[in-house]
Amino acid sequence: MGSFAQARRITATRGLAVGLAATSLLAFLGGMALFFSNSFQLPWTGPTHFTLSGFVGPLAASLSGVVLLRRAGRLPAGVAVFTSVAAVPSWALAVTAAASWAMRFDEADTNQGFSWFGSSMLLFMIPGWVAGIMCLAVPLYSLLASWRSRPTRVLQAVVMAAPLALILGALTLMPPMVGTLGAMVLLIVALQQDMPAASPAKPLQSIPRQVVSPNQRAVGRVALTLLIVGLACAVFAITGSTWAPMVTNSTHAMNLGLSYGAFASVPLLVLAGWVLATRLGSTTPWAVLLACTAMAAQAFAQLLGAGHPAQWPATLVAATLMGFAIALPLGRLVTVGRFGRIGVVILMGLAASTIGLPLVTMSTFLAPLGSAALLVWACRSGNARQSRLSS
Repeated sequence: MGSFAQARRITATRGLAVGLAATSLLAFLGGMALFFSNSFQLPWTGPTHFTLSGFVGPLAASLSGVVLLRRAGRLPAGVAVFTSVAAVPSWALAVTAAASWAMRFDEADTNQGFSWFGSSMLLFMIPGWVAGIMCLAVPLYSLLASWRSRPTRVLQAVVMAAPLALILGALTLMPPMVGTLGAMVLLIVALQQDMPAASPAKPLQSIPRQVVSPNQRAVGRVALTLLIVGLACAVFAITGSTWAPMVTNSTHAMNLGLSYGAFASVPLLVLAGWVLATRLGSTTPWAVLLACTAMAAQAFAQLLGAGHPAQWPATLVAATLMGFAIALPLGRLVTVGRFGRIGVVILMGLAASTIGLPLVTMSTFLAPLGSAALLVWACRSGNARQSRLSS
């Protein structure tokens, strides 16, 4: 009976860490959706964005981190309580300072003078910085090695907490992409804590080697071809307006080059999936399919041309699909039940779209790098195999 009660207590504590991390991720995702939407002209969008990305998301992530450190035995109970309580005014003052700074910029654009709130950024930032230093210094003092003397530990904790508090506070002024990725990592860590290790995968020796391992020469030939094609697309995107008669201007050349480059990335993704299949697991075909669909959506978005009302929504769809392509193989890190894993992978996919956005928009210039990497892999693998055979 006592062990059952203890298990209930541990499960509830772990559930608290997971719930706080999920709350943080949802808040950052909400802020990211507002950031990429066209709703910033509405009066409620700005305050909602600051509340989600500057207060709810960071605060929930901080509390989840405190719970995880407490469960790992790194923080005493009193330090954990103090840090949790101090995090509330720290983030509240930080987001208020950020809102004041944003209002000052808006008021400067209107050229009609500054309001009291728009002129009071330092009034909120300085006490917020002090609160942040106290919030961070106390757990840092506890985490430092116990053999150091108390004055040294205090000095080190304050010196470390001062710049860290400024950096964390500055994140409230930035887009919520960094916070989204941080919350995703925190959720994975919370889900893995106190969970049994995953059963080892089935050995690949039972699968014929010629099916598992791709042919290095074939990979090298295809990678070299894709490298040439990718470089041609990138060159066309940058210089096509000066020599291609079908191009009207540099913007048109950029759109066409990015579209061609996105289409050329599809076979590269298939080739990369073939090479990495044994490492990424059984979800590799689905991940490759999502990534290829993302590239097709990005190519369509670029064909629409700059200024087309559907171009940005199509790019966001491509970024989301690429995010889910990234999240599917990472789902192996989530050691929960089937439905829990599905829910977490959905959240991870939405969060990973912050990575997917630069990947799809810069795919024309990133594809040659991927082709070169596969070409180097093929050459190195071929040389290593030749050395083994000769010896």
